[in-house]
Amino acid sequence: MAMNDLSAIDKEKTRHLGSVQQPITTTPTRATGPLDEVLPWVIEFRVVGTPSTIQVRVSEFMTIGRSDPEKNFEPDVNLSPYGAHVQGVSRRHAIIVAKGERISVKDNGSANGTRLNNNVLIPHQEYRLRHGDELTVGQLHLQVLFAVVPLVKDSQSKTPHTVIPKLGNGQHVLIVEDDPDVASVFGMILEHAGFRVTVMHNAVAALGFISQKLPDAIVLDLMLPDMNGLDLAHYVRKQELPGQHVPVVVVSGATGGFQMNQALKAGADMFLGKPVGVDELVRAFSVLMPQTA
Repeated sequence: MAMNDLSAIDKEKTRHLGSVQQPITTTPTRATGPLDEVLPWVIEFRVVGTPSTIQVRVSEFMTIGRSDPEKNFEPDVNLSPYGAHVQGVSRRHAIIVAKGERISVKDNGSANGTRLNNNVLIPHQEYRLRHGDELTVGQLHLQVLFAVVPLVKDSQSKTPHTVIPKLGNGQHVLIVEDDPDVASVFGMILEHAGFRVTVMHNAVAALGFISQKLPDAIVLDLMLPDMNGLDLAHYVRKQELPGQHVPVVVVSGATGGFQMNQALKAGADMFLGKPVGVDELVRAFSVLMPQTA
C-alpha cells in the first residue's frame, strides 16, 4: 500500500447502544470538530507500555512534542513526562489538524519521523486519524482513542453540525465521570437539551450527593478512580422508593459484550461504549425520558 493511500481509507466502526428491553445498533456518520466549537471532540492518547492517558479537547491546530522550558514552549500534547527526549521526540514533532469533516495528523519535519499504524508519514503531508489508530512519535507509541465525538446524519452536508433537540424541562441530571473534558462535553450536551446538570468526578462525591436526594437521571462512567461504577449503580437502585426509577446511562471505554451485560445486570438502563456520539447521548435520553420529549 502506498503511504499516501492512508488518508483515502475510511473504515466505519459500528457503535452499539443497548437497553434492557432491546439492544440497538447504529452506524453513525462522523463529523469533525472545529466547525462545532460548542461540542468539541475529546481525544485520548494512551502511552503504550504505561498506564498513562493524555486527554485533550480538539482545536484546529494542535502540536505534539516535548516542552522546552528555556524557550518557554509547551506543546498541546506534551510527551516530556514519558521520556520524550530520549525517545527521539522533537519539540514540535507532529501536528493534529482538524478541518472539514476529518481529524488528520502530519509530521512536522521531525528528525526521527512519525508513523501511523507502522506506516512512515511523509513530512508535512496530512493523514486521516481514526479511533483505534497507533501513532508512533519518534520511538514513543501512542494509541489514539476518541472519547466524545460530534455526529451528524447528513454526510453530504457542507457544514456538518449536531442539532440538539429540547428534551428536558429543567430535570436534574448527575454526571459521574472522572475525566473533566468528557464530563464537560456531556454537561454541555445535556444542558443544550434542557436539563440541569451536576458533575461529580469520583464515586465518593456522587454517593454523598445521591444520599441527599436522587437526581432525575444519571450518566455514569464505568471505571472511576475510587469505585467501580457498577457498585454505584447498585446503590442507586437500593435508594429508590417504591414506584421510583432513576434512568442510568453507563458509559465506558470497555465495549465488550461482557461489560455491557454486567452494567445492565447492575441496573443500568443503557450502555454507551466510547467514543460516545452526541446524538447517541441525546437518543438515550429521548428513549429513557420520553415524557419530556
